[in-house]
Amino acid sequence: MFKQIILTVSLFIAAIVTVQAQCSGFHTIRECTPPDIEDFKRFGQSRSRMVEAKKTFTYQVVLFGGYDYKIGICTERGYYPVQYRIINANDNSVFYDNANDDYVETVGFTVEKTKNVLFEITVLATKKEFQDVSDSRVCVGIAIYWRKVPKTGF
Repeated sequence: MFKQIILTVSLFIAAIVTVQAQCSGFHTIRECTPPDIEDFKRFGQSRSRMVEAKKTFTYQVVLFGGYDYKIGICTERGYYPVQYRIINANDNSVFYDNANDDYVETVGFTVEKTKNVLFEITVLATKKEFQDVSDSRVCVGIAIYWRKVPKTGF
């Protein structure tokens, strides 16, 4: 009995690790990379994750003040569009929602003061029909690039 429990738990953990490994590095693919990032560096909080389409998931990130950011959100072919909102974690105010920009996949902005933000991401997959739950699982990448705000003026 004890061996069966150990075996079941081990198989369950192995299945989770295998599923997550399929998405490892997904945020580094070309489709996730925002345009014009020559002088930007990939931010260490960029991530890839397997999610279920049509369900919202949240990812919390600290964005440091004095930096320009470019964000790219991507998923697998056939699962677009992806809706994402960037929310101030302190007061829950939404400061960007790509639904207002025809579900554009990249956005750039400057952060003046360090803030905690939530990325609220939903793979809408409007043209996809799902046969079962495994069909609705899909990789999502959040590519975050940053650079120090350049000095301007004379």
